[in-house]
Amino acid sequence: MSAAVSARDALRRLRELLSALNIWGLGYVLLGIGLATVAAWPLYAAPRALIVGIVGGLLGMLVVVVARVLRWNLLMSALVAAGVYVVAAAPLAVPSSLTSFPAFFLGVRDAVLGVALGWKQILTLNPPLGEYQAVLVPLMVVMLFGSFAATLLVLEGGRRAAWAVAVVSTMSVFGIAFGLIGTSSAITLWGIALPAPREWLLGISVFLAGLVWLIGRARLRRAQALRIVAAQNVTRSAAPVWLGIRRHLLSGVLLIVALVAGVAVVPAAAQWSDRTVLRDDVEPMVVVQRQISPLSTYRSWFTTSMLDQPVVSISGDTGDLERIRIATLDAYDGEDFHISPDDRFSRLPRTAAPDAGRLSLEFTVGEAYRGIWVPAPAGLAQAPTFEGARAEKLADGFHVDDEGDTAITIAETSDEREGLEPGDRYGVLVDAPAETPTLTDVRGGDSLLDSEAYPALAEWATMQEQPRTGAGYLEVIDRLRARGYLSHALLEDDQATGWISALKSSGGYSFAPTYAGHSAARIEELFTSLVDQERRAGADADPKMLVAAVGDDEQFAVAAALLAELWGLESRVVLGARLPAAEEVPGIPACDTACTGANMTAWVEVRSSGGDWTAVDVTPQFAMLPSTITEGEQLPEHPTVPEQLRSEALDPPQAQSDSRNTDAPPEEGGSDTLASLLAVARVLGLSLLALLLLVLPLLVVVVAKNIRQRTRRLAGDPESRLVGAWEELVDVYADDERPTPWFGTRVQAAVAVDREAATRLAELVDQGVFAAHPPTEADAEAAWTIVDEERAAIAERRTRWQNVRSHLRLRSFVARVAPRRARASSDHRLAVGTLAVAGAGAGRQEEDA
Repeated sequence: MSAAVSARDALRRLRELLSALNIWGLGYVLLGIGLATVAAWPLYAAPRALIVGIVGGLLGMLVVVVARVLRWNLLMSALVAAGVYVVAAAPLAVPSSLTSFPAFFLGVRDAVLGVALGWKQILTLNPPLGEYQAVLVPLMVVMLFGSFAATLLVLEGGRRAAWAVAVVSTMSVFGIAFGLIGTSSAITLWGIALPAPREWLLGISVFLAGLVWLIGRARLRRAQALRIVAAQNVTRSAAPVWLGIRRHLLSGVLLIVALVAGVAVVPAAAQWSDRTVLRDDVEPMVVVQRQISPLSTYRSWFTTSMLDQPVVSISGDTGDLERIRIATLDAYDGEDFHISPDDRFSRLPRTAAPDAGRLSLEFTVGEAYRGIWVPAPAGLAQAPTFEGARAEKLADGFHVDDEGDTAITIAETSDEREGLEPGDRYGVLVDAPAETPTLTDVRGGDSLLDSEAYPALAEWATMQEQPRTGAGYLEVIDRLRARGYLSHALLEDDQATGWISALKSSGGYSFAPTYAGHSAARIEELFTSLVDQERRAGADADPKMLVAAVGDDEQFAVAAALLAELWGLESRVVLGARLPAAEEVPGIPACDTACTGANMTAWVEVRSSGGDWTAVDVTPQFAMLPSTITEGEQLPEHPTVPEQLRSEALDPPQAQSDSRNTDAPPEEGGSDTLASLLAVARVLGLSLLALLLLVLPLLVVVVAKNIRQRTRRLAGDPESRLVGAWEELVDVYADDERPTPWFGTRVQAAVAVDREAATRLAELVDQGVFAAHPPTEADAEAAWTIVDEERAAIAERRTRWQNVRSHLRLRSFVARVAPRRARASSDHRLAVGTLAVAGAGAGRQEEDA
C-alpha cells in the first residue's frame, strides 16, 4: 500500500513539475544545449561530439527532474549526477573503452582523470580534435554538469532562476575559448563586411535565447499570479493598454539594438587585435628549452661508437619522400641554432585515414639514438601510433610545432629523462610530398642580417658579384661548397678512423683538421679563410686555388642560412637524413632501411616571405684539399697532392725553474675551514629564516593586539579612553572564551559575563559617557586600572600554556564582526538600558550634591 501511495505522490509531483513555467525553462535549457554543441563543433569536427553534447546535456536535465520528483536534496542530486557521469562518460566520450572489457575500465579511469587533466589535453592538440583519446571528456563535463546546474536554476521559483542565463552562456563559451585560433570567413551582409559571421550569429543567438526566456518567464509568472488572485475572488483594476504596448515596444527595441550592435561592433572588434584563445598559452617549451641544440652535437654521430650504429630503422613505402627530419632549428643567437622561444608545440590528433595520397611508414629507434626529437618526415597527417610497453606514455607526450616540421615526445624514459630510447617503435601516416618549389625565380629583399656583425661573410658575398635572386643565392652556395673541404674532427685519432676510411674508399681523402662549433666567431673564421684565399689567388684564379674552408654540415649549414638572410630570404637549419629519392650528395650517403650515424646530415631551408620552404644541401666537397698560397702565387698546372696530411697535437713544454726546493706546498687548510663555516652559517640562516616565517603570523597577532591596546589607552580625550577601556575588557573576555553579548547595554553585557570587574567598569563608563559633565582624567585612569587588574586576575588562574593561547587567539578580532540583525533587533533594548543607567547615575550625583 505504501509503495502505491509513493508512486501516486511521485506522479502528482511530476504533473506539478510539468507546469507551463517549468516547461518554458526546460525548453530554454534544451536550446542552450544545442547552441553549446554547435559552438564546440569546430573544435572537434566529429559526429561523436554531437552525441556527447546532446546526450550529456539531456542526462544532466534528467537527473534534476528525477531529483525533483523523488524530493532529493541538493547533495544527493549532485552525487547522483556524478555517478551518472562516471557510468556514461566512458562509452560516450572515450570511444576506445568499447573495444574490450579491460579497455572499458581504462576508459572510466580516463573519464575520471579527464575532469582535471582533460582541459590541458585539448589545449595541446591542434584542432579538429576528432575522437582522439579522451578529448571529448571536457565537453561531457561541461554539457552534463552545465545542464544540471541550469535545470536546477530554471526550476527554482525565486530570483535565482535568472542565473541560468549565465550558466547557459558559459556552456557556449567553452567551444569558443578552447576552440580555433582563427574565426570563420567574412561575409557581406547588407553591404557591411562581417568578419566572423559564425561567431557573431552564435553570440546573438545566445543573447536572444536568454532575453526571450527571461521575458517569457516574467509573463508566465505574472499570469500565474493573476490566476491565484482570481481564484481568491479578488477584483483588480484593468491594466492600461499603453503599458502592454510599452512592454512589447521595449522588447522589440532590445532585439533591434542587439542585432545592430552586433553588426556594427563585430567588424571593428575583429580589427582591434588578433583573436586569442586558451590554447595559445599552453606549450611544452620548458622541456624543449632545456635541450642542447642538436646541431651542437652533430659531430658525435661520426665517432667510432656511433658511426655504424643504427639511429632509426625504416620500413614501408617511402615513395617520393626525400628526407627524414630530426629537428628544425629556426633561431640563431650567435652561439648556436635552436628552436625559437616563440614557437608553439601542440598535440596532433589521430583522425586521418590512409588513402592514395598518404604514405605509411614504420620506425624503430636504434641503439645510437635517444632524446625528445622524434625522427619523422614532414607533413604528418596524424599523431604516430606508438607500440610497446611505453606506447601510452609516448603518445601522451607527443607534440609537433606550428608548421608540423619538428616532432617531439616528452615522455619519461627509464633513466628519468624525456623522449625516445632504443627499442621504441611507432608508425606514421604522412601526406605524399608535393613538387619541390624552386628558388630560381625567387626575388631577394632587403637584408635580414646585421652585416656589421659578420664583416667577413658580407665581404665574401660581395666578392662573388651575384644578383639578389634565388638563382644568385644558389650559385653562391655552390661556390661555398666547392671551396670548402669536408672534415668531422680536429684530430686523426681512433674516433675519426671510421669516417676517414669511408671517404678514402669513396675516391681518395686526405685528413684536414677542423674545429667544431657554429658560433658567429667560428663562421667568421670560415669566411675569413675564403676571403684571404681569394685575395691571394686573384679574381680569375683556378677554382682549385680557392679551396680554403674546412668544416662539415654543422658550419656550412649555418653559413648558408646566414647568407640567405643576407639575400633577404628566410632560412632555417634542419638536422636529419636523406632517403634514396633525394639527390645524391658525396660525403654523406643516403639511407634506405636503416639510418646510422654516417647518414646524419644537416641542410638549410630557404624561402621568400610567405612562400614555401626549399631544401638546399650544403655538404662541402672532399676531392680537393685546401691550398696555402701567398699573394700573387699560382699553383703548378699539375699540383702534387700529398697522400696524407697529418696533424698531431703537441703537449706544451714543461716549465723550467731554477728553484731546487722540493718541499710540497703547504696545504691551505684555512680555506676549507672557512668554507665549512660558511656552509654551517648558511644552513643555520636558512633554518632561522624558515622558523621566522612559521612564527611570523603569530607575531603579527601579538603586535596587532598591543597596537590596539596602546591606541585605546592613549586616546586623545578621557571619554575615548573610557570607551576604549570597556572595549579592551570585552576583547580580554573574548580571548578568554568568555564572550560578551552584543545586544543590550554595557551593564546588561557585564551581568551576562558575571564578573564583578565588568559590572564596575560598565557603570563607570556609562556614567562618564552619559552624565551631564564630561569624564575626567581620573575616571579614565580608574577604568584602565580595572582592566589591568582583571587581566592579571584572569592570567593568575590559567596555566602558562593557556596564557600563550589567549595572547595568540583571534577570537577578539572575529567577535567584532557581529551579525547586523542581532544589533538591529537590540537597538530598543540598548536605548532603554542606556537611559536607565544614565538616569540612575544622575540621581546619585544629585544625592551626593
